[in-house]
Amino acid sequence: MKEQILNMIEEYSEEKDFFGKVSDEDIRNAEEILGLRFPQSYRDFIKNYGSGGICGVEVLGVQGNLGASVVKATERWRKLGLDLKLIVIEDSGEFVRCMFSADINDDRVFSWERGGKEPSVRYDTFDDYLLDMFQEGIDNL
Repeated sequence: MKEQILNMIEEYSEEKDFFGKVSDEDIRNAEEILGLRFPQSYRDFIKNYGSGGICGVEVLGVQGNLGASVVKATERWRKLGLDLKLIVIEDSGEFVRCMFSADINDDRVFSWERGGKEPSVRYDTFDDYLLDMFQEGIDNL
């Protein structure tokens, strides 16, 4: 993860903004339920932070033995037509931000709307997504 993201988290995070570190086993359980592997950049985020964000930004993830918001959201959106190779990392209600499974070897973040055909590229990397979303949250303070 880029140093700039770590600095944003350090400066702006408050208690309980992030779930916290989760085990490899909890991550594997979430992947197994969804039938795919998370992209490495997203997996690293989950391992260190679980889920959460700063300044009102919420990145879905894994909450240890309490479950996984990424699983719930992805399963819900799959019922609405989301490709089975995509993982929902942000759910706005009207659209989602998502990433392809690690098998695709693609670190881009996409937007997908309910009933949409193809996801559209929104960010070139997961780090770009975090930088933009966290900065937007900071700017809206």
